[in-house]
Amino acid sequence: MVSYCTAWMALKRKAKLKEGETILITSAAGAVGLAAVDLAANVFNAKVIAACGSPEKGAIVKQKGAHTVIDYRTESVKGRVKEITDGHGADVIFDAVGGDVFKDCLRCVAFEGRILVIGFASGDIPRIPANVLLVKSCSVIGLYWGSYSMRDPLAFKESVNGVLQLVKEKKISPHISRAFPLSQVNEAFQFVMSRKSVGKVVLDIASDASLNA
Repeated sequence: MVSYCTAWMALKRKAKLKEGETILITSAAGAVGLAAVDLAANVFNAKVIAACGSPEKGAIVKQKGAHTVIDYRTESVKGRVKEITDGHGADVIFDAVGGDVFKDCLRCVAFEGRILVIGFASGDIPRIPANVLLVKSCSVIGLYWGSYSMRDPLAFKESVNGVLQLVKEKKISPHISRAFPLSQVNEAFQFVMSRKSVGKVVLDIASDASLNA
């Protein structure tokens, strides 16, 4: 729920993503990234360029609706985005990685584009060169969805209700990479840390025999 609500608020409220616009989504196989792919492609009808770290993850991202996948282990994000968009760049960029990937995002954002700062999975918080923002007339927009529960409860509620309605209408379909019983919480954590997961990893309390004994 957190991933989809974060992505929904980022795309709708912050970036105001329009039908037909091109959006680049980094860490597209992660929980929030895959939610953004699902929403951008299947709700906002945008052209989705998804960046992730392996062909296997790329295949799942394409199933979610990505039009093009970039493997940033072997390809240049900037170069591929420029190539795919005929030099225009991405109208919106959804970045949850930071570091060098964010620097590439700045280099391939379109004129008057919007870059959404969602997180720093790389562990590197980038410094933003203001001259690039000036030259491209682009915007960098941060979002911490959880803070809205206190600072703007109506917007928080709207995001939750919006996502629940989309699930009800079957317009989105959250991807569960793997489910673990609660007794295997350490194994679940290691699965995520090993970067094997795609989308969400779930702890299933109901199926845990040790709790039902």
